[in-house]
Parts: sequence; C-alpha cells; structure tokens
Amino acid sequence: MGPKKNIGEIKDSIINLNKLSLNEKNLLKDSIEMLWLNSGLQKNKVEPVFPSSAEENIYRIRQLLAAAWSEDFKN
Repeated sequence: MGPKKNIGEIKDSIINLNKLSLNEKNLLKDSIEMLWLNSGLQKNKVEPVFPSSAEENIYRIRQLLAAAWSEDFKN
C-alpha cells in the first residue's frame, strides 16, 4: 500500500502546483495589463493649462462646479 499512497501524494502535489502556477500566471497577466494601461495614460497625459486672467479662473471654477454637480446628480 505504500507506493499507492506516494503516487496519490505526488498526484495531489502536481495538481496543487498546477493551481499555484495558473494563479501566478493570472496575477502576472493582470500586472502586465495594469502597467500597459498606466503607460497608455502616462503617454496621453498633457500638462495642465493655467488660466491667465481672473475671468478664465471664474470660467474654470464654474466648469469644475458643473462637473461636480453632474457627478452628484448621477448618483
């Protein structure tokens, strides 16, 4: 009976290693996707344009308030 038990343990060990390997592969894939998305965002990032006058400041504040109100309204 000894050899059969060893074969069963080996089989279980291989199955567990396979599960761990698949899990590690999925985590690595997710990490690569996140890095890819982040690099895409960084590539498209533009420098903010700062208003040069008080009128532009007021206009920008109104835009931000409207956007915030719109987001609150959605919820």
